[in-house]
Amino acid sequence: MKTNNTVSIIISDLETHTSLRRLLHSISRQSTGLDCLEVIVVGNGGHSQADPSLWHAITGIDTIHLENMSPGTTPAEACNAMAKKTSGEKLMFLRPDYRLDPKYLTTALAVFDDHPETDIMYSDYIRLAPADKTSRPGIVQLPSFRESLLQARGFLGPAVILTREAWETTQGFRENTVYRDWDLWVQAALAGNRFYHVNYPLASCEHRKVSFRERAEDGRCKAMIVINNQGFFHEHTIRWALSYLRGESWAEAYGFMTIPGPIDVTRMMHDHAAKIMGVDLMTEKAVRQFDRTATHTKVAL
Repeated sequence: MKTNNTVSIIISDLETHTSLRRLLHSISRQSTGLDCLEVIVVGNGGHSQADPSLWHAITGIDTIHLENMSPGTTPAEACNAMAKKTSGEKLMFLRPDYRLDPKYLTTALAVFDDHPETDIMYSDYIRLAPADKTSRPGIVQLPSFRESLLQARGFLGPAVILTREAWETTQGFRENTVYRDWDLWVQAALAGNRFYHVNYPLASCEHRKVSFRERAEDGRCKAMIVINNQGFFHEHTIRWALSYLRGESWAEAYGFMTIPGPIDVTRMMHDHAAKIMGVDLMTEKAVRQFDRTATHTKVAL
């Protein structure tokens, strides 16, 4: 029987990540909530059938299960399929390189109890330094929720928990963008769900380098978020997304992991038009002439 405080944690581990045990250990250290928790680890055959018994021994949690997907299953397909199988009234989708603070479940359940209008909770988090020490660890303090922020960046971080009702207002994780989490939160916001920010780092995640492929596909993936959720974005931003996907020269990819707003799109179009008309060259020529005139005038004085 479902209760308001049952939590289903779905961990996508299709690549058999070495950090999984540390995530499971962080879950087992929760101060409260373990009695209403189920954990589903989604693999694709890379895990041994003995792994669940090992996880039980490490964590002391009996409700950890392994679900193997068929080869070729994508993370989006796996998470969507497992969300249908789980029974929790709250859902969390985690990566193996995430960690939960011991007070995570205590805080999350208290937020939903004290603020029943809340559909999605997120918190600050700690960014862990990579093994090669190319960057330093630190706390990432996130802002309170505003639609305008989500229209620009997928800023919610790793410590996100949502009600099943909120999940069911969306289409789940989509395949046509690598920014699956961002797209999901946009879907939820467009459906009218309410977000609650906890001003405390309740999770951590490993800092990793961005691959060349991710940077190369950044523009297309952002444009797909806009196309997927057109009711959430300004008409100028929608025009940018369509133009970018068509390959129109004025529509730039814009800043990495940042969707341009209406003013940014207007500036893009203006700069492109000025370049075509040669206005930028005329401006440079006028500046050079002014500089020469100013220099001669100064000498004459």
